[in-house]
Amino acid sequence: SFFILVFVFSPLGVFAEGKKEKVVLGLDECIKRAVELSPEIGEARYDVEMYEGKKMQADYSRYPQIDFLAITAPSPRARGDQVSSPDDQDHPVISGIFGRSELTLIQPIYTFGKISNFRNAAESGIKVSKAGVSKNTSDIILRTKQLYYGFLLTKELKSFILEIREELVEAIDKVEKQLNAGSPWADEIDEYKLKTFLGEVDKNLNEIEKNMAIAKDALKTSAGAPKEADFDIADGSLLPEDEPVITLEEGINKARLLRPEFIQLREGIKAREALVKAEKSNYYPMLFAGARATLAGATNRDRLHNPFVYDELNQSYGVVFLGLKWAIDFGITKGKVMEAEAEYKKLLEKKRFADEGIPFQVRKVYSEIKEAKQSIAATESAHRNAKKWLVAAVANFDMGVGEAKEIAEAVKMYAFSRAGNLQSIYNEKIAYANLYYLTGMDTAER
Repeated sequence: SFFILVFVFSPLGVFAEGKKEKVVLGLDECIKRAVELSPEIGEARYDVEMYEGKKMQADYSRYPQIDFLAITAPSPRARGDQVSSPDDQDHPVISGIFGRSELTLIQPIYTFGKISNFRNAAESGIKVSKAGVSKNTSDIILRTKQLYYGFLLTKELKSFILEIREELVEAIDKVEKQLNAGSPWADEIDEYKLKTFLGEVDKNLNEIEKNMAIAKDALKTSAGAPKEADFDIADGSLLPEDEPVITLEEGINKARLLRPEFIQLREGIKAREALVKAEKSNYYPMLFAGARATLAGATNRDRLHNPFVYDELNQSYGVVFLGLKWAIDFGITKGKVMEAEAEYKKLLEKKRFADEGIPFQVRKVYSEIKEAKQSIAATESAHRNAKKWLVAAVANFDMGVGEAKEIAEAVKMYAFSRAGNLQSIYNEKIAYANLYYLTGMDTAER
C-alpha cells in the first residue's frame, strides 16, 4: 500500500537553490517543513480571511451607512422669482454652472435578528475555515509519516537483503569449494539452488533500490529539501512503537472533540442555522433612523424662499426621520428560506453519518494496532529461530554433517521472517499515524 501511495502522490514543494549539501531530517522536521510549504494550507488560510471579511461586514452593518453624492453641471438661466420670470423653460439659456451635494445617513434600529444572525453565521464560518486549515495540516502530517516510514522501511529492507546476499555468496563459495574437493556432502543441485535463490535476491534488491529512490524523492520533495542535496532521514532503524495506546473510549471522545471534521460539522450547523434565521427575518420589516441634507447653488439663479416651490439647482435643506422598509416579494423569500433549511438539514445528515462512521474508523484502527503488535511478536520469534536455524545449518555444513539445501531453506525462512517483521513494524507505525489522524491528536499537539 505504501508503494501505491508513492506512485500516485506527487506533492508540490519548494526547491532551494545552491550547491550540493547534506540534508538529514527527522520525522518532526519533515512534517514541519511539509506543513510550512504546503500550498493547500496556504489556500485554506485565505478561506479564514474570507470569513473574517464576512464577519467584518456583519459587524459594521450595525453602524450608520452614509452615502455622499456631489455633482456639477451647466445651469439654465432662471431670473425673477416664483411668480414671474423673463426666461422660458422650453427654450433654456445656458449661462452658468451649478453644484449640488447630498448626504444621506441610515442607522438600522431593529432588523428582527438579520444582522445578529449574519454575525453568528460569520463567526461559525471562521471556525469552520480554521478547522479546514487543521484538516489540511492533518492530511499532510499523515502523508509525511507514510512517506517517512516507507522510506525507512525500504532502507531497512535493502540493508537486510544485502546481509542475506552476503550469506548466500558465502554459502555458494563453500559449496563450490566442497565440490572442487570432491566432498560427498556437496551436490551441484545444491549449488544451483543457492544460485537461483541469489538471483531472486538480486531481483528483489533491484526492486527495493528503485522503490527506495522513489520514496526518498517523494519525501525530499515534500520537505522542500534542495534538489541537488544529498538527502537522508535521521532514523536508521525501524523500531516498534513503545508509546502506550489510549483506551478506545478515550480515542472516540478525542475524535469527537478534536477532529477537524467534527469541528467543521458543529460550527457549520451553527452557521446554517443562523443563516436560516437571517433569511426568515426578511419576512419582517426593518426599522431605521436617518438623516438627509442637500446643498445646491447656481451662478445664474436666484434663491427662492417660498416653501411650496423647490429648485433643485439652487436650494438647501436638512431633515432627520424614522423609516420602515418592508419587501414583499410573493414567494421569493420563502424560496430562500427553503434553500437555507435544505443546506442546514444536509449538514445534520452529514453529522449523523460522522457520528456513526468516525467511531467505526477509530475502532478499526485500534484493531489494526492490536494485530500489528501481535504480528511483531510472532515475526520476532520466527526471525530469532530462523537466525538460529541458519547459523546451525552453516555450522553443520562446515563440519561436513549438513547439506547445502539446509542452508538455502534456512536463508529463505530467515529472509521471509525478517521481511515480515519489518512489514509488521511498518504497519504498526502507520496504524499509530492513523490513530493520531482519526482522533485529531496530530494537530492538537502542534
